[in-house]
Amino acid sequence: MEAKGEVEISAVSVVLGDCDLLAEIFLRLAFPTDLVRAAAVCRRWLRAASKPAFLRRFRDTNPPRLLGFYLTTFSTNSTNQFGVDFIPMLPQPPELAAVVRRGRFGLDSYGSRSTRVMDCLNGRAIVYLFCDGDFTYGEHSPLHPARGLLTFPRLPMMDDRKRYIFRDFLSKECGNGLSYFWFELDYSGNEEKTTARVYKLQGDAWIMQTSATTQISGLHSSMLYGLSFFLVDDKIYMGITVHSILVLDLTSSTFSAIEYPDTVAFNGEIMLSRADGSGVCLVNVNELQLRVWLHRGCDGSMGDWLLVNTICLHDFCADLKISNSTTENDDEDDEDDAFIHAVGHNAEFVFLQVYGCVLYLDVRSSAVQKVYGPTQSNTRVSSTHPFVMPWPPIFPVLQE
Repeated sequence: MEAKGEVEISAVSVVLGDCDLLAEIFLRLAFPTDLVRAAAVCRRWLRAASKPAFLRRFRDTNPPRLLGFYLTTFSTNSTNQFGVDFIPMLPQPPELAAVVRRGRFGLDSYGSRSTRVMDCLNGRAIVYLFCDGDFTYGEHSPLHPARGLLTFPRLPMMDDRKRYIFRDFLSKECGNGLSYFWFELDYSGNEEKTTARVYKLQGDAWIMQTSATTQISGLHSSMLYGLSFFLVDDKIYMGITVHSILVLDLTSSTFSAIEYPDTVAFNGEIMLSRADGSGVCLVNVNELQLRVWLHRGCDGSMGDWLLVNTICLHDFCADLKISNSTTENDDEDDEDDAFIHAVGHNAEFVFLQVYGCVLYLDVRSSAVQKVYGPTQSNTRVSSTHPFVMPWPPIFPVLQE
């Protein structure tokens, strides 16, 4: 019996000592938290789990999970009164539910009279806090409460002579951290020109990264309510015109354009999101008909667009008993059937506001879930910001 046991132990050692076989086993783990626990077993497992090539395969197989979303609302009965709630996605598997319980997602501890979430990326949230007559922007790390609030320096001053159509933060993954940018876009209607200025956070100051001007026409009507921007690979993609996506290259300080597919009806809502391989996803919803497009390449040709999904929201709304009679809001903003709040990486999910209710749409499974609403008569939804598990996972430090 001892000889047989020794043979079995030897066979297991051969399997678990083979890095290629280990990688195949690790790919079958469901969550990055499982991967970190496996990497803590021994140095060999740590090396196998932390190889960049393996991590790319793991992310393709197991994309980072959505833990919940920040919902920013405001009251119509007061001025500058914003409130923020974190709403976990339910149901969650026990592993992710434990992650949410351990985190500190709430922002009440900062003592702000008015709070807004501006962006979420890679386990961090950019927040706006207004307290004692002053405002502060900073980085909040819900999964690492001990870090507290990382306060940003004062932002560049506004020029009262300019008409700004966008002033906001952009962020980009950089190693295990983030690089932060302040992006300003102003527009001259008489000359039909727009000027972009990009500042990068370096130490305790915002340093001008680039400034560029280009001719544009046909500003999209969504500029009155919210624009679609994202930054990836040193390029800022902007859905601001009815004809095309405007692209600013931060390296060369030049503009280019990607023409929209000509079948997209832009009397509805649009939003952009990043896609793998330097691609762009475009989500368009019009009269409760949602379509997802994917663009590959950078030459802007019409043939680069691929319609990857079409989803009709009418039946979902009927099943959830949602209609324009389910909300007490009675103003001009409710004339649109659907408004897009947020789109996930690769357009894997979409947050929509339909008749005052916030819906979560899993595009991959075409499943819809009502996550908020209908809103009260004196409350409006300002924004939703999905909070996704950070990537890559933080592994134990290897001590030689």
